[in-house]
Amino acid sequence: MNKQALRKQFREKRRTLHPDHREEKNILITRKLLELQEFKDAKSVLFYGSIPEEADTHKAIQKSFDLNKNVYVPKVNGEHLKICPLLDLEELKPGDLGILEPCEPISQAHPKDIDLIVIPGLAFDQKGHRLGQGGGHYDRLLKETKGFKVGLAFDEQVTEELPTEVHDVPLDLLLTDSHSFIF
Repeated sequence: MNKQALRKQFREKRRTLHPDHREEKNILITRKLLELQEFKDAKSVLFYGSIPEEADTHKAIQKSFDLNKNVYVPKVNGEHLKICPLLDLEELKPGDLGILEPCEPISQAHPKDIDLIVIPGLAFDQKGHRLGQGGGHYDRLLKETKGFKVGLAFDEQVTEELPTEVHDVPLDLLLTDSHSFIF
């Protein structure tokens, strides 16, 4: 199956999760993320601003604020992602691609300065690969970082193997509501 067909299939799987079931899954995923030693040790964390269909990041972002971690979120800038500081969840608004991002970034961090990167995706495989929206934004960003790369997903978003390309950057860990895949 080609990437476009897979994107459609996994968008539909994610979309059809019942809201109550999704919330239960989000609680489990967030708990796993917060218990990670890499999260506990991280001074700086790059999160994606989750939309309702995605594995939630908002509770983990708030916990990071409470722990005085430096919190960042990406902002789409052409073909690249700017890494912008986030001081309050209220700063997140839908950007050009519909993802939540800061409205007006006041400064920018370098990817090499981020300890932990929390990554979204439509689908993930059991080998550390992800299928994103198709823009390649995260792959370009991940090539510039040495931070620990964690994907968050619902079990329904995991498949045995995804098609990959040379530029794809694998994850270090994938957390789902019932599994943790280490790569």
